[in-house]
Amino acid sequence: MAYIVVMGSFPSHVGKEVGKTFLKLEKLPDFVKTEHVFNTAAGDYVFFTIYQIEDETKYFDGLKAITKRFSGYMDIKGYKYTLYPVLEAKDALSMIGLG
Repeated sequence: MAYIVVMGSFPSHVGKEVGKTFLKLEKLPDFVKTEHVFNTAAGDYVFFTIYQIEDETKYFDGLKAITKRFSGYMDIKGYKYTLYPVLEAKDALSMIGLG
């Protein structure tokens, strides 16, 4: 299984605009599952979203689909996000010969 974590933030005064945009965004493909969405407020609203891609051969397509979805927010002033391709510890350890 493969995962992508998206971390981002936006100022509180654009919260309604973010919400309205969210409702209009294109859905992600069926092979991209939203595992968890975490939110907190630290002056700005901050979020962490974990996506799971069960079929690792579709990882690049999943990355493109998530990027396309988040590009829908690019016109909202102060909205920022970063995509992080991540590995489970067992997969990371195997890369250095320990798993």
